[in-house]
Amino acid sequence: MKAIYLKELKSYFQSMIGYIYLAFFTVAIGIYYIYYCVLNATTNFSYYVLGSVSTIFLITIPILTMKLISEEKRQKTDQLLFTAPVRTWEIIVGKYLASLTVFVISLLLIALFPLMLSLFGKVNWPMTASGFLGVFLFGSGLMAIGLLISCVKEHQMVAALLSFAIFIVMYLLPNITDMFPSSGIFTVVFLVILALLLAWLFYSETKDIRITLISGAAPIGIIVGMYVWKSEIFDNGISNIVSWFSLLDRFNDFISGVLNASSVVYYVSFIVASLFIGTQILERRRWK
Repeated sequence: MKAIYLKELKSYFQSMIGYIYLAFFTVAIGIYYIYYCVLNATTNFSYYVLGSVSTIFLITIPILTMKLISEEKRQKTDQLLFTAPVRTWEIIVGKYLASLTVFVISLLLIALFPLMLSLFGKVNWPMTASGFLGVFLFGSGLMAIGLLISCVKEHQMVAALLSFAIFIVMYLLPNITDMFPSSGIFTVVFLVILALLLAWLFYSETKDIRITLISGAAPIGIIVGMYVWKSEIFDNGISNIVSWFSLLDRFNDFISGVLNASSVVYYVSFIVASLFIGTQILERRRWK
């Protein structure tokens, strides 16, 4: 895994991707810093500047993750990886950690801004630390999604555009769900359709009928059983589900200075689950 990590990390700076990402991210944060902290004379770096990171991530995270697996497939070097004495999860984790290292470097660069700000005013350091932790966890979660998409798509630009589209939907979904009916039966129908889509995804990737039936029938059975047992828990369910699963809502808590251990556990669990699914996709391709 170490060799894969070092190779991937070096590739970021042998090409222009690493430099473009670091420059764009730092300059974008610098613009927000100048506007809010300099021109508007506020020392609330976490809420105003770090809170703007979610918009910047729409562009920077797809740039950072688009090449992770897609580039190997395009250049046909994935076959060399698959024949190397390394396990599939080590490939996924090694590449993810390399991209995460570049991401951490960018956070260290922008950490200079609140330090400069502290020379001219009082900075709320606990809130700023909470904000940076939120940025790290939120960005790490989005990068796990980007890696997962890179496992599926062969072309870098397609992977980047698909990541961008998924991030847009994730950002807009909490507002869109307010327009959905709040009735419990509508929530049940929504969840059943979601379970069927999940089953189809498993089948398209594995062609395994047994896994497909389990991944589809089990959730549907649980959903219907819970509705029969206690239907009121599904009232206004779509909005509640989206809010609970939302990476963005939890990020907003961090930049407001609310440090929630359950949100940290959620982000870590989300990242592990994404890397696990990516490993399974790559494992299947390895033994085709």
